Amino acid sequence: MNKILLLGALCLCLVHPGHALAGTTNARDYVPLPPGTNIINLYYSHGFGNELYARDKKVSDNANLTTNVSLLRPIHYMELGPFTIDPQAVIPFGEVELNGERSGGVGDITLLSTIWFVNNMEKGYFFAYSPYVTIPSGPYRRESPVNLGSNRWSFKQELAVGKRLADKAWLELIANAEFYTNNIDAPDADNKPVTSSKDPLYGVEFHASYDLTKELFVAGDYYFSYGGETTLDGARLNDRTSTHTVGLSFFYMLNQHLQLMADYKLPVAVQNGIKTNSFTVRLAYVF
Repeated sequence: MNKILLLGALCLCLVHPGHALAGTTNARDYVPLPPGTNIINLYYSHGFGNELYARDKKVSDNANLTTNVSLLRPIHYMELGPFTIDPQAVIPFGEVELNGERSGGVGDITLLSTIWFVNNMEKGYFFAYSPYVTIPSGPYRRESPVNLGSNRWSFKQELAVGKRLADKAWLELIANAEFYTNNIDAPDADNKPVTSSKDPLYGVEFHASYDLTKELFVAGDYYFSYGGETTLDGARLNDRTSTHTVGLSFFYMLNQHLQLMADYKLPVAVQNGIKTNSFTVRLAYVF
């Protein structure tokens, strides 16, 4: 398998794993908490995949991708004029391995904040906007076919709407678009530095959740991403993302302050890249 193909596959499916985790939502993430509330989130995610796809066809069963990435995500809810906001940071750390090549350390850090333009918890609905900025702070080596860092800035714009049903269920719809700066130290076929640009990546997410008890709720999740084709040294790589993923999530309140989440995500259709399953757990401390 040639190096350019590996790089294209990695860019599509991994991007940088911490960024991928930071950029996807779980059920009720957008349900606002009262101003003054703080949350310390700690995530651990294990991803794995062997099937490599190119233009809707499986071209290899030996991609051998493994990710073990954790996230520290502190959140603070506060007021900004008439609106609730939640400034936060997402700090990924861990290790990624592709065909025996590894990259580890602290990945690209993401800064973001949601602003709720509509926040009516009495009637159970909201409308919110979140801008993300991801800083290319993670480790990156042009010579490596796998990197925890991306060596490019990204800027994501996201809108979310949600509605509570019968006091036990929530439906949430999220739409986003992510834009990228150039990576001016990307490798060509001879591992010489060239410029890599990336088209915007668009996404849609949907969550349907239901309270089984006062402490436990379950959610079905759907994610779709489209776009993000790479241009390397002026040549388009025809590596556009078009991926459909489904998931199942469980959330349990261990006590008044601690919540445990577990979710599993399964890609059901991949146009280009490595078909990567993932299992994630999250411990959230609310105070």
